[in-house]
Amino acid sequence: MPNSDWFAHDRFGMFVHWGLYSLPAGLWQGQKMKHPYAEWLQASEHVPRPVYRRLTESFNPVAFNAESWISEAKAAGMKYFLITAKHHDGFALWPSRVSAYNVMDATPFKRDILGELAAACKRHEIKLGFYYSHWQDWEGTGGDICSVHMANEEYVHPSEAEFAAYWHGKCLPQVSELLEQYDPWFLWFDTWSKESFRYITEARQDELISLIRAKSSKCLVNSRIQFLAPSARVDFISTMDNTFPSAGFAKPWETSGTLNHSWAYHAADYQWKATRQLLQYLVSNAALGGNYQLNVGPMGDGRFQAAASRRLRDIGSWLQVNGESIYGSSASPLGKPSWGRITARPLPEGQTRLYLHLWEVTPGTALQVNCAAPIVRAQVLESGQPVVAELGRDGICLHLPGELAGLELPVIALDLATDLLKPKS
Repeated sequence: MPNSDWFAHDRFGMFVHWGLYSLPAGLWQGQKMKHPYAEWLQASEHVPRPVYRRLTESFNPVAFNAESWISEAKAAGMKYFLITAKHHDGFALWPSRVSAYNVMDATPFKRDILGELAAACKRHEIKLGFYYSHWQDWEGTGGDICSVHMANEEYVHPSEAEFAAYWHGKCLPQVSELLEQYDPWFLWFDTWSKESFRYITEARQDELISLIRAKSSKCLVNSRIQFLAPSARVDFISTMDNTFPSAGFAKPWETSGTLNHSWAYHAADYQWKATRQLLQYLVSNAALGGNYQLNVGPMGDGRFQAAASRRLRDIGSWLQVNGESIYGSSASPLGKPSWGRITARPLPEGQTRLYLHLWEVTPGTALQVNCAAPIVRAQVLESGQPVVAELGRDGICLHLPGELAGLELPVIALDLATDLLKPKS
């Protein structure tokens, strides 16, 4: 089994949805597409395959710069990077030998996007992963379709023989290419409904995971390889889109979420989430021992939208002073208080540091922590300002400095002379 410790430690990564669908940007024939996710254009609008393939003639993202993308991820405090190497439309962002439906052979761009990103990730010490649509593939080579959105005369479910031909002729060989050419740290597969059971069987899960294990000693596999019944061999749990659970999992886990609503660039999607909300998602998952993978949908020419970049940089600024409370942190040993969230880490000599993430508090008032451990010290993580903390009959009482009013989502580091993270016997 590969080592997943790095994944559980790093806590925060970038997801990127980018491909042919980024060119129409959620609009088709002058109208906003019916599905809210721009990457679902081909299915949503029942675009005939020959018509959709013509998008390759215009895919020439001259503003794409791998160094710029990875620099944005690093500045945001992200530790790993995931991109849609092949989404459901079947188009590959690398020069695949298996299918000519790829960026090198079918577009005027003729550059190895994944290769450039791999080099930039290596320079910046960012771990690289690939999303690969193993179940859905709308190219017409035997992958499945989504009957909810696209069942018609052209788009039909493949027969078992047709899917087997796709599985052995395109899916497994392309996964092999990704492993051999780019040595990814993780692969992110995608299923979400009972329809997938017909094709992504237990045997096929095992076949795909065995292939990955044979070619890489480090590559992790996510649970959405078969969302409703993942193999026991998967390395981390992926929740459904933008789903933030109320409890953690036995294995490392993550939520993938969007900056606005669509995953891929949608020119008419203005539902931007506030930076505060995005940070609370990150903190909430960390407080349950989980990760947050925040998605960016670059424009068709390869640029990030200004609204995306601003939020990424604001998150990065917060993590510059509060990152200690996220990276390598442990889940809260005290549950979820009404005033915010708690992460923790062990300290030498059997002590524990609690990170009190203050969301709903009034500076200058008192804060109660339901814990009876002896206090070593308390201070504001961003400023180093001491915080008066007293142990009483009802737990620890902290007297919040009035100066907290000037801080965004402040964190108090509370050191206790007890190992609260030690497993209970």
